Amino acid sequence: MAISDYVKAYKAGARDYKMRISKGEYPYLPVLEEIVSHVDIEGQVPLGLVEIPIKSIVGTYSEGRTTAFASNFMPILETGSEFATKWSQLYDDILEEGLRDPIKAYEFNNKFYVMEGNKRVSVSKYTDAVSIEGNVTRLVPKKSEDPEVKIYYEFMDFYELTGINYLYMSREGNFKKLLELTYGDEKEWDVEQKQNFRAFFSYFEKEYNLRAGNSLNITSGDGVIVYLGVYGFEEALEKTEGDLKKEISRLWPEFVSYAAGEELKLVLNPTPESQKVALSKLLPGGGVMKIAFIHDRSAQESAWTYGHELGRQYVKGVFGDKIVTSCVERVDGDDADDVFEAAVEAGNRVIFATSPKLSQAALKAAVNHPEVTILNCSMNLSHKTIRSYYLRMYEAKFIIGAIAGAMHAEGNIGYLSDYPIHGTTAEINAFAMGVQMTNPGAKVFLEWSQIKDHDPIEAFKKNNVRLVSGRDLNAKMSLGREFGLYMVDEATEKNINLAMPVRHWGKLYEEIIRSIMRGGYKNDQNVFQEQALNYFWGMSSEAIDVIYSRNLPAGQIRLLRTLRNGVKNMDINPMTGPIYAQDGMIKCEDGQTLGAEEAVNIDWLCDNIEGYIPDISEMKEEAVDLVKIQGIKSGME
Repeated sequence: MAISDYVKAYKAGARDYKMRISKGEYPYLPVLEEIVSHVDIEGQVPLGLVEIPIKSIVGTYSEGRTTAFASNFMPILETGSEFATKWSQLYDDILEEGLRDPIKAYEFNNKFYVMEGNKRVSVSKYTDAVSIEGNVTRLVPKKSEDPEVKIYYEFMDFYELTGINYLYMSREGNFKKLLELTYGDEKEWDVEQKQNFRAFFSYFEKEYNLRAGNSLNITSGDGVIVYLGVYGFEEALEKTEGDLKKEISRLWPEFVSYAAGEELKLVLNPTPESQKVALSKLLPGGGVMKIAFIHDRSAQESAWTYGHELGRQYVKGVFGDKIVTSCVERVDGDDADDVFEAAVEAGNRVIFATSPKLSQAALKAAVNHPEVTILNCSMNLSHKTIRSYYLRMYEAKFIIGAIAGAMHAEGNIGYLSDYPIHGTTAEINAFAMGVQMTNPGAKVFLEWSQIKDHDPIEAFKKNNVRLVSGRDLNAKMSLGREFGLYMVDEATEKNINLAMPVRHWGKLYEEIIRSIMRGGYKNDQNVFQEQALNYFWGMSSEAIDVIYSRNLPAGQIRLLRTLRNGVKNMDINPMTGPIYAQDGMIKCEDGQTLGAEEAVNIDWLCDNIEGYIPDISEMKEEAVDLVKIQGIKSGME
């Protein structure tokens, strides 16, 4: 009889007991009856025979034998007791024959509480068993706004599709993210899919826990979200335990940043720290800097890419023979990893990925090549390893809106947008607030170019819209001149261009490249510590401007110049209250302002807008990938 093993288990229980007493904590097994006595339970659901992860068994259903065990399920009754004899006999039986009968347990919040079989669980924990079979009944709490309850309901949906109970999440939305990152969120997993994921996760969890210990306040489930967001699931299935260990080590700053839960830091202007010259840069040497620009589309077909290519040409002119630039166009998800690797192998020490669609490939390359500075043009990319950049275009849209309101006489004012993503709604609302400032009674009719089976121009005509804020200018512009702020001439039906916001990406690229050259680029991370950084520059940095044509009346030109100077000097903030949403709710009080972080996450529309934010299911196929990556909350639900 294994009395010696009982003694070892007893000592482990005694240590745990004394440790908890010293901390003023309850030293015995948690009792589910006491826990749920303060919870509104909606019902009980029998789950049948379930493979229960030993790590998830945390307590007992009723008081019964509670004081026979420490909180770690190790025994604390004396070695000469009848309990010790029975525990030792059970230990011998399990070693010889294995467990014959399943335990009975209740599950609550994906934690298990034993009704029958406490000693079996104790022996299993002592022998480092991974799981134990049990007949399980689930206690379902009533729905509420409690974050724990909301996460549990997400878990129950996840469990229905996967049958997985060996991982959990600490943050809302992560169970859905895991489904999206693996086999999708619609179909029930088959046996092979379950086996494949379990094999991968067991390797991942082992290596992750060895590195994390108790240092991070996130679960291994949260951790796997971070990992798969970089390396992808299909690729992960092929990894060895050694591969995972190496990649988890490389990715560790991302785990730390995610666990810290720091908000994305928007850097609104070039910082004094980034403009400092590092001592090493005062020494001779350095050579020519190679810089690659990677685009998801071509400059001929995309105004967005065209703008970035103008920026590349600008920095070539500024830096001359100090830099060599190259660009790769039409890079999609299938070949993005190879393109980034090729750019690194070609000797590029700086890489600008100019589309949110390239964010995962850019992040992966940055993790694998910390010696290369890689940035991605996107909003809300919360990663410490890679920095993102964007422009406060809503400042220019506000000015355009004010001009539109001042010019409005007949008909309605239109606004054409492309994608319901972070930043875009701020631009729409800023335009509407500009209109409201100069013409409080005017309405803005919002249309979307990327909605399936929809013609926004025809919709404008139907609503008697004659003044429109259209797309930005690009290399291949339509003959209809439907860009910038334009007016449809009532007599000729021709478009008259009035003013246009412009992005000067070259100014942003110039400053970032100078910062890297002078050695000040790394200083920003020293200042902002664990926070992910997004360079979110506006008119004050000359990265944005508003230009006008000779068709704009003199009064509106004066208005444009006045507002431009005010915004550029940061004396005027377009996001100043009072601001009301379509439902009448006030979003910003009179005299207050929305911060840049709040502005880019706007998921509502101003009260003078006629229109709505479309759901992702309404978008054209070519828009879906971008909306999945950068879509605002209401557009994704």
